[in-house]
Parts: sequence; C-alpha cells; structure tokens
Amino acid sequence: MNNALSWFDVIKTGILLLLYILVTYFGVAFRDVIIETDTAMLLLLLNIISGFLLRKRIAYVITAASIVAFHFFVLPEHNSFKFQNYQHIITFSVMAFSGVFAVRITQSQQQKIRENKILRAELNSNYNLASVLAALNESHAIAKASIIHLEQHLHMRSQIWLFSPQLHCLTTHENLSDTLYQPLVKRFMRRQQQCVEYISPNLSLHPLDGQSGMFGVLVIETSSEQVFNPILSTLISLSLARSEANAALTAATEATQLEQMRNTLLAAVSHDLKTPLGAIIGSATTLSDTTLHLSQQTQHELLQSIAEEGYSLNRSLTKLLDISRYSIKTLIPKCDWVEPEEVIGSAIKRVEQLIKSHPIKLSGDTILVSLDYTLIEQIIANLIENAAKYSPTESVIDIQTNYRRGHFIIEIADRGCGVAPEDRLRIFERFYRSEQVKVKGTGLGLAICQLIVTAHNGEISVLSRAGGGSIFVVKIPCDKYELTDIYE
Repeated sequence: MNNALSWFDVIKTGILLLLYILVTYFGVAFRDVIIETDTAMLLLLLNIISGFLLRKRIAYVITAASIVAFHFFVLPEHNSFKFQNYQHIITFSVMAFSGVFAVRITQSQQQKIRENKILRAELNSNYNLASVLAALNESHAIAKASIIHLEQHLHMRSQIWLFSPQLHCLTTHENLSDTLYQPLVKRFMRRQQQCVEYISPNLSLHPLDGQSGMFGVLVIETSSEQVFNPILSTLISLSLARSEANAALTAATEATQLEQMRNTLLAAVSHDLKTPLGAIIGSATTLSDTTLHLSQQTQHELLQSIAEEGYSLNRSLTKLLDISRYSIKTLIPKCDWVEPEEVIGSAIKRVEQLIKSHPIKLSGDTILVSLDYTLIEQIIANLIENAAKYSPTESVIDIQTNYRRGHFIIEIADRGCGVAPEDRLRIFERFYRSEQVKVKGTGLGLAICQLIVTAHNGEISVLSRAGGGSIFVVKIPCDKYELTDIYE
C-alpha cells in the first residue's frame, strides 16, 4: 500500500482541522449558551467523520488532539488541565473513550469495505478469466489467454508446461525463456508433489492436476507484492483438462467415423462394383466358350451387357475417386464465363448411356454466368443421372435455368418416386441410400453435388413435385454477363 499522502488527503485533513477549531472556538466563545456535553457531541461527530475519511494514524492524532483541546479549553477550569468536579471527569472520560472507540470502529469498517472491494475485484477478474477459458477449446489458446490474464491483472509473468506426450512448454510469457526453468520443471515432475513449490520469494511452481493426477506445471514469476490465488491454477487446470479430453473425444469420434466410412466403402465396393464385374465376367465367359453356338442376337445382347455394365462400373469408380479427391484437398472453383445450355449439353452427353430412355426438356433464357465449367457440368450430370435412376422409363426429365437476385439457379425435375421427408436431409450424405427404393449406385452422386455447391458458396435442396416426383434446386451466387445489347 502506498503510504505517501496525496493532495486529496491533505485537503481532507485541513478541512477537518478547520472544523475541529471552529467547534472548539464556539464551545469556548458561547460556553454560557452551549454546555460542555453539546461540544463533546459535536467533537465526537467530527471524530467519526475523521475515522471515515482520514487515514488511521492521522485520525487517531486528530482525535487525541481534540480530546486534549476539549479538556484544556472547554471544561472548567478553563485553559488548564484541572478538573473542577467529578462530573467533568466523567464527561472527559466518556469523551475520550467515545472518540477513540468511534475512530477504531470506523477504521475497522473502512478496512472491511476495502477488503470487500479487493475481493469483489478479484472475483470479477476470476469470473472474466473463467468466461474467456470456457469459450476456448484448444490447449494452446487456453494457455495463452491465462498468461495474458496473469500479466494484465496480477502483473505476473508465467509459463505453462505439460508432461504429455513428453515434457514441453505449451506457452510462455514473451519476456521469459522457455528453457530457463526447464531443469526446475523436470525436477518438479520427477517428484510428483501435489503442492506448490516456492523456489524464491519471486518464483513458484504450481501443479496442474486432472482426474488422472498431475499433468503439468504453472510457473509464476513476479516482482510485485501481489499474492497468487490458488483458484487460478485450479481454473487453468480444469480448462486444460477439458481441452485435452475434448481433443481425445474428437480423435476417437473421427476414428469411429473413418472406420464407419471404410466399412461403408467396402460394402459399396463389394456390392455395387462386384455386381457389374460379375455380369461382365459372365457375359465374356459365355462369349469365349467355343462349345456354345450362340445366335448373332444373343452375342449382340451379351456384348451390349458388357458395355453397359462397364460404363456403370466406370461411373461408380469415377465417383469414388471424385469424393476422395474432393475430401483430401480444398476444392477451389476456377470460374469463367460459361453458357448454361452448353454445360447442360456436355453433361447430358456424359451420361447419355444411362438416360437414353428419358427425354430431356430444357427451358431457360440464354445467359452467360461466371462459374467453374467442369464442376457445374459434374453437378448437372449427377443430378440428371439421379433423376433417370428413380424415374420410370420414357418419363421426361425437365431442366430449367434462370438468374435471380445475383444467383444462377438450375432446377432438375423428374416424375419418379419422390424423396421421403425423413430422407431429404440425409440424401446428401456420403454413401447414404434410401430404403424406400432399391437402385444401383454408390450413394455418392448427391454428396459430390453438395461438396461442389458448397465450394461455390451455394445451396442445394430437394422439393416435392406436384403430380409426383422430385425437383432438385441448385442456387449459386455468381456474376451475369448481359447479352441484351449483343443479340439486339
């Protein structure tokens, strides 16, 4: 605490001294009107005010001076320290005791108020740190926020060390070397002591404990008189332990998801790829058997089956490669001016073997939009293929394009079985296959569309079509090139 008097303390002391002098003067000047006890009460009131406003020593000195002045100037015999009778002795005794007691009580209350303010400030500081740490998930971010808090609020420099997977400094104050205290931390780790170790008055090591025991050390270096609150090390310990537990849970969840994806991929490969391979092998074996005498029509049908199954196998393998490629590296669209009709025509040619029994009806204005030609072509091809799979033979697939409010919109509608409400959100997941209808496929076509649309910052959704069927709607924000002047 700073013991130097401020100008504000000097002013308060001067004002109170002036009031003491005025009360004593009036007590002497109007002693015929004002009795001694009245003056004593006024001085007692000033003693209480002094105890409340002034520092402890100054309050006691002024109180003692007022008691002496009261005895010398106010009580008879005046201007002396004699007592005229026992009543004056009682008045003086009560005055002296009450004055000292009032200052003591007032100073005690002031001390409690100051302590409560300090405690309230400390609680607010701890609450703020807890709020900050609760919003963080990574261990390094938690440690960094803790070190910044200790420096800003407690003027302490610190380091946080963790024991796993090996001893390492998680983060350190910028003015501290991460190797300076490494020998001390190593020794502390070997001892496995669960209490604070004070190396010097300005240096201490605080254990960081979790459910499985001590997992780290908080090094505190301070040059001030500020006392470190053990609640802070507990708060930091809990936050770091939570972070490590979350990291372990995330790793376990990712491992489980990866294993599930592997199992799903194995099931897709074993079923959807093995089936066309079996048909190809069976047809080829039949054609190569010289003991069989097959008609030209039968041979043509077997060759056509090989081609169709090979085409289907190629599409499935392409989707597996695409989903793997798009998942591993960041998908960044390379946009250029394209004409939607041209992209749609290229996409139709890409899947013509699968949709040869489905007429295509295309509608929309002729426009130029800034999109990634290859990726948009893949979206359209996958959606047309999906519409053909779930639609009866010879049913029309409607494709409509337009541009509204800064978005290129393409709608692909079929007259198939539609999408059940419970499947509308899940059909864009990898390998998800609806249980409503059994068709060939890997369950990756719509997942690839979702990845590409997301890379364009767009949206893809499915709606029910009046009269039966589904409408897949793709909305992608992009620029439009005005063609009005050119065509005019």
